[in-house]
Amino acid sequence: LRLAHWITQKQYELLCVKPSEAKLAHLYYLPKTHKPGTPLRPIVSGLKHPTIKISTYLDQLLRPLFNKIGLKTTTTSGFE
Repeated sequence: LRLAHWITQKQYELLCVKPSEAKLAHLYYLPKTHKPGTPLRPIVSGLKHPTIKISTYLDQLLRPLFNKIGLKTTTTSGFE
């Protein structure tokens, strides 16, 4: 993207992950105590995974659009 000039050098640096900073996500389970047999719900925690920077960037880029569209299509009370 940077070489094709689709993003700036600053954007590249914000999105680029240093190998020393990246860590694998942790997988753990939470029991669903309200269900028979107590099944487990898998949770993946990865605040330092390699894609966190691009995920954050895309969220900031798309969040205003999502909020605008979501507000029009979401029922906020039972009277709408």
